[in-house]
Parts: sequence; structure tokens; C-alpha cells
Amino acid sequence: MRKLSLFTVLVAIVATAALADQEASNRPVVRASQYGVIYAKSVPFDYYGQEGVTRVYSVGEDEDTLIAEYDWFANEIYLGGSGDAALVRFGPWHRDREPSEDHLAIGIYRDGEVVREYSTLELFEMGSGVQSSVSHYRVFGRRLGFGWFEGYDYVYQVEGVSGKVFTFDLVSGDILEME
Repeated sequence: MRKLSLFTVLVAIVATAALADQEASNRPVVRASQYGVIYAKSVPFDYYGQEGVTRVYSVGEDEDTLIAEYDWFANEIYLGGSGDAALVRFGPWHRDREPSEDHLAIGIYRDGEVVREYSTLELFEMGSGVQSSVSHYRVFGRRLGFGWFEGYDYVYQVEGVSGKVFTFDLVSGDILEME
């Protein structure tokens, strides 16, 4: 009887962990820059995936001005950098268990144009590490955010699941340092 009770508890714990590891459906999101002078609105076209539109606006006294538009949806976006003009987006929930060249890890954008996009495979090969769960994987841990870096304008820093920190130049999209 005790073994049956222990087995039942174990099954309940595993089932709860698996349920907690399910992808949430897409929903429209709005993100503002640090000082609130620019914001982005990202609207999905479907319940899952990256199909959608993201528009970036400059806040005006009476009305806002559209300054950039992108043909994708992202749940996780950040605005910052010089003049708050750079947009950084992270890829969606990757349902596989291994990095792929087809899976977006991070993208850097400015003025409606792609500055640089990195796949999960590229960053894994540079030492980001990979962490798999029941239903997905990821190559990044903490988002360290925007900041100044050794004579460069603003940069964006993110930590891989391995603990390695990647510093991205917001003008070129290049990785300036990996520590």
C-alpha cells in the first residue's frame, strides 16, 4: 500500500511538471522603451508561432507617429539604445529539443530593417549552452538588457544557459564580446 501511495504521488508530481511546461497561446503585447518615448505593439495572426505584425511608435503630445513596422509577432521584445531606436526580439517557444538554424534565438532591428538575426544553432555553437525541458528548449537564461560598453554606443547583453554573456552591438548586430 505504501508503494502504491508513493507511486501515485510521484505520478502526480511528474504530471504537474509536464502541465506547467506548456506553451501559452499568443496574445497582443505592448512594450515601451525605458523612458517611454517609444513603444512597440506586436499583434499575432495565430494562436502560436511568429505570424503577425509589430509596429513601433514614437509618443507624441496629441498623437503617436509610426516609425517602423515588421512582418512578425514576438511576445518578448525590448526597445532601447541610442534614441531608444533599437528593437531586440527573442525567438518563440522552440518545441524541439535541439538548437536549429531555422529557430530564431535573437534579432536586432532598427528603423524597420533587420540589423542581424541569430539562430539558436549559431549561438549554441558559440557556447550559449542549451537547456531542454519536457516540451521545449532554450539557449538563453537571463536578459541583462541595454547598457554602455567600452566606447561603443548602447549594446544589449544576454546570458546563455551556460553562463556565458553575449554583448551585441545594436548598430552592426555583431557580437562584441563573449565572456
